Amino acid sequence: MRIRTLVVVALLALSIVAGIFLWLSIREFAPLRVVFLDVGQGDAILIAEGDTQVLIDGGAESRQLLGQLGRFVPFWDHRIETVIATHPDADHIGGLAAVIRRYRVGHFLSNGAEGQSGAAADLKRSLEQSSETDRAVLGTGSRLVFPGGAELSVLFPVSGAAANLEETNEGSIVARLEYGQASFLLTGDLPHEEAVLPDIEPAQVLKVAHHGSKYSTSDAWLARVQPEVAVVSVGKNRYGHPADEVLHRLRAVGTEILRTDEVGNIVFVCQQNACVRERR
Repeated sequence: MRIRTLVVVALLALSIVAGIFLWLSIREFAPLRVVFLDVGQGDAILIAEGDTQVLIDGGAESRQLLGQLGRFVPFWDHRIETVIATHPDADHIGGLAAVIRRYRVGHFLSNGAEGQSGAAADLKRSLEQSSETDRAVLGTGSRLVFPGGAELSVLFPVSGAAANLEETNEGSIVARLEYGQASFLLTGDLPHEEAVLPDIEPAQVLKVAHHGSKYSTSDAWLARVQPEVAVVSVGKNRYGHPADEVLHRLRAVGTEILRTDEVGNIVFVCQQNACVRERR
């Protein structure tokens, strides 16, 4: 996947729906890395540029998440600038409390929904005990802008709407990451695509929603996204993830399928003139 990238600048601007505008300095120029971490049956995505890191979700289990982060976050770097929880299901936030305790986390961003699980309670305690972690709710239009020009834009849900939903997956954050001509569509556990479908543009890399559940990744969705690569974050499970019909739909449109349970961590590296998959 060869693409053109934007000129590197020396600051990270973080703009969120609450109206906060933050500047975070970095100490070096570096490629943009997008890492779909192998955390078993769960989601965790690390977006890193130099020593600036954004973590989206944290899998189900802290030991597994911390072990994988240790492979990509330098041992001397004890700070993760931003942690995002797409929704409060345990397989997406189970490791985040440990991240808050292990690293200095500048910002914790979510869809505003509070889960009822033990993992959600543990995360809430860790956030309350952290003196340096700001919290805010993301919604449609929120943006994070990285030093090299990469932008993470929230497409769904409307700010605050997820807090009133009975089904937590329905309010899962959907975001688009763009860097030069490279694009990633990150879908959390969104089960139904109708609400966001009109706003979807083609993306080279699709993070398949809900670990490949049969209720997501419809033909209409794929017709809009037109992904070259589909990433399925999945582990051993009793739900039948990823569903055979989802894999069939992806293959039918010529999409390459990468699964964390088969290949482990999936890493894309974007530099000045190219964005390629890094094999480890």
